[in-house]
Amino acid sequence: MENTHIYSKHKQNGVALIASMVLLLVITLLSLSSMRNTNIDTKIAVNHQHKQISFQAAESALFKLMSPNPTITVPLTEAAVPVMNSKYFISPGVGSQPDVEADLSMDYIRASNPGEFKFNGFGLSLTTLIYQADAVGSVAGSKATAHNRMGVVLIRN
Repeated sequence: MENTHIYSKHKQNGVALIASMVLLLVITLLSLSSMRNTNIDTKIAVNHQHKQISFQAAESALFKLMSPNPTITVPLTEAAVPVMNSKYFISPGVGSQPDVEADLSMDYIRASNPGEFKFNGFGLSLTTLIYQADAVGSVAGSKATAHNRMGVVLIRN
């Protein structure tokens, strides 16, 4: 009977090695899959951040346009093509943040009749020029962009 016991003991040693190798392979594959998913999640987070930064750049260009004395080129007639103000807003990156910029396009819509619009509740006998402003923000080193649009009225005598 001792012979049988020794024979079965030697046979089990090979099975344990194969089983542990299969488990090691499964754990390795799970680890690699987990690392790959982490890299993809990081890329998604960075792309989302760049999209938000480009949106803020476009908003900043429109805010700059609404400042008291904006320096901008605008078309003055309806037949004119929209005027592009390239790099109207530029912000260098701080720390590890990338540089951002925004282009601003001004499209002439029409001139109003004198007194057609009221400002702060008062009808003015002034002509206003109505534009459509399009700001496109972008992030350096990225394909992320954001497009914001608003109507702009310039008051003229």
